[in-house]
Amino acid sequence: MAIISLTTDWQHRDYYLGALKGRLLSICPGAQLVDLSHNVGNYNISQTSFIIKNAFVHFPKGSIHIIGVKSEETPEHPHVVVKYQDHYFIGADNGIFSLIMKGDPEEIVRIENIEKEDHFHTFPELNVFAKAASHIIKYNNLTELGSTQKELYRLVPIRALIQKGTITGQIIYIDSYGNVTTNISKELFESVRQEREFEILVQSNHYRISKINQNYHETSEGDFLALFNSSGLLEIAINKGNLAELLQLDINSDIRIKLHDY
Repeated sequence: MAIISLTTDWQHRDYYLGALKGRLLSICPGAQLVDLSHNVGNYNISQTSFIIKNAFVHFPKGSIHIIGVKSEETPEHPHVVVKYQDHYFIGADNGIFSLIMKGDPEEIVRIENIEKEDHFHTFPELNVFAKAASHIIKYNNLTELGSTQKELYRLVPIRALIQKGTITGQIIYIDSYGNVTTNISKELFESVRQEREFEILVQSNHYRISKINQNYHETSEGDFLALFNSSGLLEIAINKGNLAELLQLDINSDIRIKLHDY
């Protein structure tokens, strides 16, 4: 059974998702459709890449992942299928694949040989991506979809800044609980910290956290906490509260870690 995941920035009031699922079920009979997320911020490929990167690894190999965020084709950003770790990703080559993938993909093919319907030219998910998914399922190869492309368009992810005695990271994701994930990995934190005492500063010096939890319940309800989440990244939260809403935090807001010398 073929598995096709869907990630879009569509609102549920729109017909787009229903139309895409209907097309996929029509031309990919027996396929299992899985919704990754449809609450992504409009055109937000950073948020989209974070969701897909942390979800696709739990899918069976051979799964197909349709990316319906910032999906319009341009001369600089063509529609492509990318094979990576035995998964297939379909979308516009606008930098999102470089944010999802750590290493080089096995194959990159431009989608050039799909018969397009003129009245769906503004709906590439329906007009192109669904048909590309059908081709992959039927023929298990990419060569007939179009020409091979050597490299992907690359975006450079924002890195945490390391200065003497300080790590400055940015919020890269906010979940539905208002917990914020930063770009500070556990490996980076431990290598720079070197067992020193520390304070995590949220919103300048107003809120300080001086320990790392293993679980949320280690901190009393309503109090601030920090832990390394399932993505291996530093997460700041309020136990049974909404941190982002309370402090009006947003993507790219700074989180600082002050390290204390012995």
